[in-house]
Amino acid sequence: MSVTSLSSSSHARRATQVVMCLMLPLLASTARAQTQPESAPQATETAPAAGSGGGIGGFFSSLGTSIKSATSAENTTADSTKASDATPGASAPTGNPGGGIGGFFSGLGDKINQTITGSRDKPQFLDLVAGAYKASSEAIGEQKDIDESRITRGVLSVPGFTNYANTVLGKLKHASLVEQVPGQVIVVANDQMDAGATPDGNIFISSGYIRELKNEDQLAALLGHELSHVLLLHNDSSAFLRVQKQISTYANVGMNIRNAVDKSTGGAASNVLTPGQKEVLQHMELLISVSDIALHPAWGRRQEAEADRLGMDLMIKAGYSYTDGMIPWLETVAKWDAIQDAKKAELLKKQQDSMQALMVGGKFEDSVKQGLGFALNDIKGQLSASHEGGDKRINDLDAYFIKAYNETVPKVKPTIAPFEQARNKPDVKPVLADYSTVFQARNLIADIKFAEAQGLLKPVLGPRSQIAGHALPNQLMFEALRGLGRRKEAEAYLSKSLQSDNSVWSAYDSAATYFKDQGNDDAVIQVGKNAFVRFSGAPSAYPRLVALYKRNGLTKNMNDVMSECALRQADKRDQCMAATR
Repeated sequence: MSVTSLSSSSHARRATQVVMCLMLPLLASTARAQTQPESAPQATETAPAAGSGGGIGGFFSSLGTSIKSATSAENTTADSTKASDATPGASAPTGNPGGGIGGFFSGLGDKINQTITGSRDKPQFLDLVAGAYKASSEAIGEQKDIDESRITRGVLSVPGFTNYANTVLGKLKHASLVEQVPGQVIVVANDQMDAGATPDGNIFISSGYIRELKNEDQLAALLGHELSHVLLLHNDSSAFLRVQKQISTYANVGMNIRNAVDKSTGGAASNVLTPGQKEVLQHMELLISVSDIALHPAWGRRQEAEADRLGMDLMIKAGYSYTDGMIPWLETVAKWDAIQDAKKAELLKKQQDSMQALMVGGKFEDSVKQGLGFALNDIKGQLSASHEGGDKRINDLDAYFIKAYNETVPKVKPTIAPFEQARNKPDVKPVLADYSTVFQARNLIADIKFAEAQGLLKPVLGPRSQIAGHALPNQLMFEALRGLGRRKEAEAYLSKSLQSDNSVWSAYDSAATYFKDQGNDDAVIQVGKNAFVRFSGAPSAYPRLVALYKRNGLTKNMNDVMSECALRQADKRDQCMAATR
């Protein structure tokens, strides 16, 4: 039976089946996790048998099986009826058990399992090719790359630490035997454990992360991991998803242009997409969703495992301690993951309480919608996780240590004193401490506790403070005083924030709100343009500018930036779309 021949009731039945197929594997895997005792993952050299295992591969395999089971009865009955109508007494044709959408998802699950599971018995280092570094196809240029970090995190100037960290990074680069590797260490303003590597080779580490590290060996483990992403060109995998979104956007634009031309020349078509055009775009968007939510993150988890292994290789070759560097670092990551899991559990409890309150209040339909939303978000969260938990990473790396190194590496003492000296330098320690206060003030402002926030910020903006001229604390002081009704006093802090060398996007958000309060839309538009130029038109500037215009009621400007985002920054398309809502 073809899809186009299904009746509307069959459409509804099929939709219900698909929703159930999405839910049942998740519920089953959750039940298994709750009833089976925990055990350390056992690394193997070969991938598991097709269709077996959990994770993303197991999810899609189960999904395919469920869909085939749910649809086989309907298709068999329909085909039998069709066959008997055509030739009385004839038997129904036998369907292809491996075909259809169920077969597609089953095969997809098997392929994913084969790709992202298994371990190595040889050093990951052997995958590197000595010689000149090959630049990433996703690199956007050093200045724009740094401005991207300014937008999303905020960059801190702590040369006493970054100079030291870049020396450690240099040792790891030298150990790789790859020459002319670009990039430097950048400290970003974030009190959480945050780190990453960009296509341009820059490695950002949060101020909160620096606080958690205990020695140079742990810093080398972190930098080795992030450098490995650069050396293995992992960021290039983002190109596939970006091109998918670009093709879909161009197809949509092209169809609309063709329809508009047909209409203007007296043709039968209109500006509205035809059913066939809509179906093509829907298929494109389905592929993008599968890639965005599941396949790309699954590949990301494989990349994380590769970066762990190569990072270990590099730090050992550079003379650092595996036992005092890599393992304690991953243990710190595992503790952080546990904290985040606890926060997620607390949020889930609040969501369940909210749903229960709706049901008690008689709003059953709303509670069902909310419950489905929570469940689907949970599914997306499980599928789109880009890295495994810290405990599993430790187990996997231990297995690699046994196989690739036979548990034998040089015994070296951890390097503690230089790390402590760098972290305690006068241009580092006070800055990191003051920024912890700034982050507290930011949380208070979010909770509308302006007086408390103003009290915390006053000392860090005093004449003796090294961050008195920084953009973020001045922008936050503006918001605190504005919230207290002290508008005139607040203006000086906004001006200082906008003039600061280490700009933050939130300063421009505050400036836009300031001019909007005065009814000056032209000034708001100019603020947006200035922000875009100041941050070099970096990718994240697009969704931030969309949001700025949206908040201030400038719909035309918002739509113009949204269109440009979809065409020029396809990887930010979904963020730009979310900003419009």
